[in-house]
Amino acid sequence: MNGKRIPAVLATVAAASMLLAGCGTGTGTGTAAGDDDMTAKIEAVTDEQLKGTSITMSRMFGDCEETTKGVTDLAMAASECEAIQILTNKFNAENEHGISVERLGGADWNSYYDAFNASIAGGEPANIANLHDYALSDYARRAQLVSFDPAALDIDMDDATEQAQNSVTYDDKTFAVPFDSHAILAHVNTDVLGAAGYMDADGRPVMPTNADELMAMGQAVKEKTGKPLMSVGFANDDMAWRMFYSFVRQQGSDLIVDGEANVDSAEAKAAMELLQELIDNGYIHTKADYSGSIEEWKNGESAILVNGTWGVNEYASTATFGYTVTDFPTIMDEAAVWASSHMWVLPVQKDNDPVKYRASLEFASFLYENTSVWATATGHIAPRVSVVESAEYPNAPERANYTDTALENISFVPQVENWTAIKSLIHKQLEEVWFNGKDLDSALTEAQQRVGQELK
Repeated sequence: MNGKRIPAVLATVAAASMLLAGCGTGTGTGTAAGDDDMTAKIEAVTDEQLKGTSITMSRMFGDCEETTKGVTDLAMAASECEAIQILTNKFNAENEHGISVERLGGADWNSYYDAFNASIAGGEPANIANLHDYALSDYARRAQLVSFDPAALDIDMDDATEQAQNSVTYDDKTFAVPFDSHAILAHVNTDVLGAAGYMDADGRPVMPTNADELMAMGQAVKEKTGKPLMSVGFANDDMAWRMFYSFVRQQGSDLIVDGEANVDSAEAKAAMELLQELIDNGYIHTKADYSGSIEEWKNGESAILVNGTWGVNEYASTATFGYTVTDFPTIMDEAAVWASSHMWVLPVQKDNDPVKYRASLEFASFLYENTSVWATATGHIAPRVSVVESAEYPNAPERANYTDTALENISFVPQVENWTAIKSLIHKQLEEVWFNGKDLDSALTEAQQRVGQELK
């Protein structure tokens, strides 16, 4: 990020919104400020005012103080936590304004939103925070985030993938800077799959292209190795849900269409029936949670682990068997796979200090410029076309094996208000089928009714 003044940050800090209890990912209030007034104030920030500004950051990705303290060499990053912390260290050490970023809170993703919501409810959120795409609309509609014009910050959104561009906007305004996309992949134990006859002469997995081929693959693995085809997190985990959603999207459908519930559909039923056939044949099972599914696969007890892009670097460096990764197979009509993304947002502050908003945008821009570092160190997919198509990107472990996912296949969940609550309503009914034997038609009907009520 250069030192020139940002000429036209279109900050939108709308009137305060009242706390909306029980609405999924966000609670709390914003702080009143006029759009034009705040825009002018941010535009008027000088380099001198920016000098030495301190801002706070809230993020997920865990703790790694011991391995990253004082480290600014980006090549040393080998995990999500190390990558974001070393990027932060480097910005603190080298940005020309002397801006300093202090981590305020946040840890693992599964507890992150509780802490973030508490900070908003308490009126003291961090100056910059990271969110998932599905959460942005909940905070943006409550006027709890600052919107801005990326072009005014030299943030080249034309270089962002189409999915990334769409995911950072709400009500035709940009509220976030994209950081990555992530999707589920097929992590393959090539020893087990090879024993079943599903590795080709080039050492690549022979993946199924329809339901019949998928079942034949499962049967071959089971008969020749005695092991299930796939390890999938079912218990207290989202991975099976993500498979279900992928199969729905592969049929050209979605769970919310034109703002209306579309859960009780032929496509949703077909997706669940496919999963049930895999279960009934013993090609997958419902006993494992997230950690258990990984442990099972790592111990060589299955051919394929269904997990996200975030596991690629770790598995490539630690697997004790032949490892590779492929795009999640297209079993239905068209390529599509569940995906989400990380992004950086500016929570509205009590004091609406334009200098701190500007400093936070400088940091967000720096992170966007370094998405290649983040993607290379983690396995996540860079949100920038120039990075994904660069000569260097395929040199990172396994990246060339999921380029289609990066550029074409990823399918974000519906960008609707209260998505987290809506998703939970659907997931609960799927679990009723998997764990309590509920009739599938009844489960989809109930999910349809509950989601319809939530959308009203």
